[in-house]
Parts: sequence; structure tokens; C-alpha cells
Amino acid sequence: MPIMFFQRQLKQPRAVITMGMAGFLGACGGGGGGSSAVPEVTNRAPDFDQASYELTIQENTGTIVSGISFSDPDGDPITLSISGTDSEAFSVTSVGSLAFMAPPDFEAPADSDENNQYDIDLIASDGQLTTSVPVAITVTNDPSDDGVSESSLFGWSVQVGQVSTPDYDRPSTWDDEDGDCISDRHEVLMAQHLDGDGAYPLVMSANGCFVETGRWLDPYDDIFYFSASNVQIDHVVALYESWVSGLGNLSASLQRRYANTGSLTEGVLPETSHNFLAVGASSNGEKGSSDPTEWMPRNETYHCTYLKKWVLTKSKNELLFDQAEFDFIQARESECDDEPLPDLPANP
Repeated sequence: MPIMFFQRQLKQPRAVITMGMAGFLGACGGGGGGSSAVPEVTNRAPDFDQASYELTIQENTGTIVSGISFSDPDGDPITLSISGTDSEAFSVTSVGSLAFMAPPDFEAPADSDENNQYDIDLIASDGQLTTSVPVAITVTNDPSDDGVSESSLFGWSVQVGQVSTPDYDRPSTWDDEDGDCISDRHEVLMAQHLDGDGAYPLVMSANGCFVETGRWLDPYDDIFYFSASNVQIDHVVALYESWVSGLGNLSASLQRRYANTGSLTEGVLPETSHNFLAVGASSNGEKGSSDPTEWMPRNETYHCTYLKKWVLTKSKNELLFDQAEFDFIQARESECDDEPLPDLPANP
């Protein structure tokens, strides 16, 4: 595929007038009585293989961003250009790849929002028609350059260290991950409901989308609740704690996925996550965004389960432990058994 390149599209492109062959002939005159019909040629615009792109690149792995494919259905030469919010950070290479102008640095983001997500529009032109596609490029961290050490807690691999993050911007919560009209909050309420051998049945709203009553045990205080309106869903690793442990440097879409499902992995359902607990307002408010060095449940029999859930959530999502947090949990590890946490099933 022949490709032509120029460095960058102007932010305010100049107007270009293209005249077709028939228009050119008419403008030049040409009299005569007879003329033969000129067959109409239909030009088709260049194509990208996706309507939009979400790409990632780890710092210290170069500047080339791969994963974009384009072509022209007529075989015409293609010119690529860049526009958009963070276009100044990129160029197009001589072989048609998107590249950072300077190696991306996770610890010093250069995008407009300073959150390591770069938003641009990539434009393909055949000289007459253009096609534009939005591209979001997320720069991820290379732990080897920020003093992070590898260790383990309760048999799970963990990372210990510090990371700089933008100011806290709490992600939205309680979407409907599986699209069944039941929000992620109510999926957790359904999963953690205790019916007491039928004595406390789960009661849903008339449309089946909301939990109204049932029975839930707050393991922090060892107190039962019977109305869904009195139950809060606690993020075991609080969203603020998750943010300053590395979540804040990820894309907004990943932050929202984690806030709603307890996982950065696509397709995980909230009721299967150990990062959610149905609790009362008292214990949840008391805990706030504290880590285990600052707060532990009043119910001491739940301490080991709580710490295991904390470690599992951070381990699976590669969130950092600070040294004091790691030392505290490691010191308590010998007080707990080595039983793994159970797999939590999806709701029927």
C-alpha cells in the first residue's frame, strides 16, 4: 500500500477546493457539437479496521504505538495526519506507525489531563476524502524504575513501593455490568443476602430491578440489617486508597470498571469480587478510606478474612502496598490460617 506522510495537520487547516474532471473541462470551455459520455468514477474514503482505538504502551518500551490498521479500498496513496487534544505529543513515522515525539514517562505524564491517557484523532486522506478515528493511548507503569519491590502476603504476589498519582477524582459507581437492569450495588446485595433457611426471603421491587428487604450481616460489627436502604456496599480497599496505590494513573474507563466490579479485568461481575461487602453505615463511615494500619473491624474474629480480602484485591489489580501497610499485614499473617478465600459465584 503506497503511503505518503507529513508531520502534522494544522489545527486550523486551510480550505482546499478540489475540482472534478468534468468541472475542469467545463471551466476550460470546449465547444463543439458532439461529445462522448465520461464514465463516472466513484472514489471511496480510506478505512480503519476499527471505529475507535484504546491502546496501551508501557513506559521504557520505546515510542511506537502499535495496533492501528488502515487501507484505501481503491488502492490510492494515503496521507496520515494527527489532530486532537494531545496531538502535539505524537508524530507519524515513515512506515505509517503512530509514535510519541519523546519517550512517555509514567511518573511525569505529558497529556493534557496529566493522567497518562492521551487522546488524539488520527486522520487518513487519499487526497480527496478523509476518514478520522479517535485514539486513546494509555501509558502504563514500569515498576522497575520506581523503586517497587516484589514480595508476597498470604501466598499472593504483591508490590511494595510508592507511586505519584493525580489529585483524587472518584470514579462513578454502581453501573449495570451485565445489563439486566440490576445495578452492581444490588447484585452484591443479592449475592450477600442471608435468608436464614427461608425466614428472611429476598424481596425485590415490582420490576425486579431493585432489592428492597432481606437480611445482611455486617461482618465488621457483627450486626444484622433487614432493609436494603440501611445497607451500604463497602469497597474493602477503599477507592481513595486504590487511587493513591496506582489506580489514579490508569485510564478513566479502567478506574470506573474497578470501582464497579472490583477488578481491572474486563468481564468480571461485581458479586464475584472480594472487594465488596454489604455493611452498615456506622462501620463504613468509621472506616472511610483507611488502610489496615489505621482501621480494623471491631469484630476481631473477622480480622484475618478482612486482611486476606485486602491483599487479594491489591494483588489481582497490581495496586501498591506502602511499607507500613505491608509490614502491618505481614506481622499479622502468622495469626491467620492458610485457608484460601473461596471463589464467589455469579448470581443466577
